[in-house]
Amino acid sequence: MEKNELIGRQPVAVRFFSQDSYAEEPQRLIENEILYVESGSGVLYFGNSVSMIQRGDIIFINSFEERFFRQETVGGAFRCYRILFDSAALGSPDDACRTFFEGIRLCRFLKMPPELVLRFRKIDEMGKESDGYELVLRSMLLDVISYAVESGQYEKYSQLSGIEGRSLSAIDNALHYIRENYSENLSLKSLLALTNYSKSHFIRLFKESTGMNVSEYINKYRIEKACLDLIYTSNNITEIATANGFNNIQYFSRKFREYMKCTPKQYQKKRKKLTER
Repeated sequence: MEKNELIGRQPVAVRFFSQDSYAEEPQRLIENEILYVESGSGVLYFGNSVSMIQRGDIIFINSFEERFFRQETVGGAFRCYRILFDSAALGSPDDACRTFFEGIRLCRFLKMPPELVLRFRKIDEMGKESDGYELVLRSMLLDVISYAVESGQYEKYSQLSGIEGRSLSAIDNALHYIRENYSENLSLKSLLALTNYSKSHFIRLFKESTGMNVSEYINKYRIEKACLDLIYTSNNITEIATANGFNNIQYFSRKFREYMKCTPKQYQKKRKKLTER
């Protein structure tokens, strides 16, 4: 199937939840998450990291980052608010706001002014059926991200390891190229052509700035896009795999299980049920 014949993928809506619990088993989400702890406390596990969270904390969790929670029995009843969103909520692929966001990593624990924190409760009280609900929620998301940026609560991916300016530009260009061409037959050679670095130097810089090697990053990005297609298009598994750069359906299925802990069909069935509620 030609790329332009694919059924258009719908942007992922910004979603808001208020709940009295959090995932107790490891899970990965395709969306980014902003978590506000209204009350209670516990331990939140992110991959190989562990953080104690408590009332008043606002935590940013990257898409595809594995997480689960263990509540403290002495900290009182747990309650939290969650905003889930894809970068598509910030604009089209070439939109300056989205491009900037995709090139940064927000700090894990965010500090927000009281009036912005209060809006979590107001959104909850407003209710999904209220006029303008989605507009108000999207506005709040932008306010949280823009305040984090204005107050310096972020780092550019290629600054995370203290890489010099020239290297920063090279890695940013490589990441942008991957995001623009993930459905094509990407190669390390094509990425090296964007830089003046040797193969070994580029591989080291890429690993330092993203925490992954080149093939891992490409596969992760492709799986993320495939997840969206599984939910928001009626294309079959083979079409989705091909459209997202996987020419081998067995390899796609193996990588999908590795990242998402389930098969593409299981993921599609579960998530479509959630979006239809």
